[in-house]
Amino acid sequence: MRQYRLAFAALAATMLLGGAAAPALASPPAASQATATTAADIPNVVDVTAANYQQVMQWSHTKPVVLDFTASWCYWCKKQDPYLRQYNTADNGAWVLAKVDVDRNPDLARRYGVRGIPALLNIQNGTEAGSRHVGFDGPASLRTWLNNL
Repeated sequence: MRQYRLAFAALAATMLLGGAAAPALASPPAASQATATTAADIPNVVDVTAANYQQVMQWSHTKPVVLDFTASWCYWCKKQDPYLRQYNTADNGAWVLAKVDVDRNPDLARRYGVRGIPALLNIQNGTEAGSRHVGFDGPASLRTWLNNL
């Protein structure tokens, strides 16, 4: 009986130590996580959530971020989206298309006072810069607004 207790204790200790070591092996040291972000490291299109919002704001210090407040049920949002993506590709990712679903992220919509969608906001250096583009009245006015980022 004593041998079983000893074997069980050894097994439990191994499992505890193995479990404690696994997270340390899974994540790199903090120093490597604090690397500087370059424009090449930033994605061209991203879905914004409460979890990654601060990261997206950091990117706006490197290149403009267009916050696109949208919803899956919004007809005009769906009409505008292919043009936004096309222009982002044509501009070689000179700006980040940051999509914010207002149904999933109502706090972000409130933070910016968004009352109607689609709504595009130009974010540079962590703050709103320039005018907003609210609604979709065709690709020409959208292209003009994006040219002025």
